Amino acid sequence: MHNRLTRRKLLATTGSGIVAASVPGSGVRAADPWPTKPIRVIMPFGAGGSMDVLSRLLAPIVSESLGQPVVVENRPGATGTVTMAAVASAPADGYTLMFTGSSYSIIALLMPNLPFKMDAFTPLSRLTVGPTLLAVPPQLGVKTMAEFVAAAKAQPGKWSYGSSGIGTSVHLGGELFKMAAGVDLTHVPYRATPAIVADLLENRIQMAVLGVADCRQYIVSGQLRGLALSYSERMPEFPDLPTFAEVGYPNVRASNDFGIAIRADTPAPIKARLEEAYRTAVRRPEIVQRLTDFGLIVVATSSADFTRVLAEDAARYGEVIRVANIKLE
Repeated sequence: MHNRLTRRKLLATTGSGIVAASVPGSGVRAADPWPTKPIRVIMPFGAGGSMDVLSRLLAPIVSESLGQPVVVENRPGATGTVTMAAVASAPADGYTLMFTGSSYSIIALLMPNLPFKMDAFTPLSRLTVGPTLLAVPPQLGVKTMAEFVAAAKAQPGKWSYGSSGIGTSVHLGGELFKMAAGVDLTHVPYRATPAIVADLLENRIQMAVLGVADCRQYIVSGQLRGLALSYSERMPEFPDLPTFAEVGYPNVRASNDFGIAIRADTPAPIKARLEEAYRTAVRRPEIVQRLTDFGLIVVATSSADFTRVLAEDAARYGEVIRVANIKLE
């Protein structure tokens, strides 16, 4: 009996490697016990957005790699917690995973009474980063961040900034900027980004932190002016736009990041296969080019790197949530 159990453990540990070696170049390992049925990927937002587009671009590539259909299912609602609850209650067998957005690292800080704990999930990979930029209408007459801050301080409480909703990354990025710059701006939440852009163009609001894809045409045409980019370096399409760090605010971050996560108690070999399948898929040149059009930069980080970034974001955003007393009802 002892020998039989030891042999089983050995096969469980090394079996996938043996099969992989016997089928050179194949993403489908016929002798593997997983996967044997379709894999469900749940989306926290509705169809048509950039996250939804990303998930559907990657699904057929991951399906080819794993040898089973990958089905994308949209379950929007409650700032992503509908999707998270569905994954938390699904079996830990690798057949249900989810896409994550920028609210993933902070949802528990905004909604302390969730029906699940965040340690119920393992982040598998941060697939893309969506840089944002702080944009202002030219009517303000400011051309640099220093000029904007000086003008805002001269009339405290009279200027406002828009975001796509309370607790979103762009809202918290705006609050981080307010704290760092010492300016008094009124937050105006919107339901949709086009409405923010429309009011910004007409100077009904004086600032917004927007995704690159949402405002690039207006920046290029001069209808809006970018003052700072939320990214680690300048972007080639905006070579004259400095980063927040360059203008003196290194702690300001408001990135639209997309990634994947799964139940934490999913077997490690399955998590590793899913992580690798998605990281490989998103790196394909044709995918990278398509995502560039959406203002997304492919990073395809490891699970460990994604976990570290999420912890840093939670610490950064947690402080601004506490100081600004931000709550989701």
